[in-house]
Amino acid sequence: MADVELAGGEPSAQVQDDLNSLLGTALGVTQEQLEAQGAFLPAALVVQNDGELRMVAVSPEESDEDLDAEAMIDDLYTVLEEQKDQNRAVAVFSDITLPDEGTDAIHVVAEHSEGVCISAIQAYSEQDGVWTFSDPIWESGEPIVWAAGEEAPAES
Repeated sequence: MADVELAGGEPSAQVQDDLNSLLGTALGVTQEQLEAQGAFLPAALVVQNDGELRMVAVSPEESDEDLDAEAMIDDLYTVLEEQKDQNRAVAVFSDITLPDEGTDAIHVVAEHSEGVCISAIQAYSEQDGVWTFSDPIWESGEPIVWAAGEEAPAES
């Protein structure tokens, strides 16, 4: 995990391990999808309370129009909020455009029930079938699933 200024000091080893696992897996899955399919849909990963890593996906709205990625991301957060008592950490990943750089990027937002939230933005490009991935940019973020004032799940 990058050196990101976190409120409240250094997170525990478990929090760091959970977030590193989510961020690394999300970046790996999206890179594989881009290389194999040329695109990927928004989805999520969770670390369940027992430590198991699991993927969560939602179906896009049925329509003839362009895919509404924002609606899918909203649906993912709704599902994650409904299931937050079963999980200790989550990550949502999506494809974004970086207009200033004129490129697309993988965006991953990972948050832990202990209140830590970090995001990664990894620009990518494809030329003649060869995919290039920049080093991720790391930033701290604001939790959504476990927003301030929410109770963290009890340890089992």
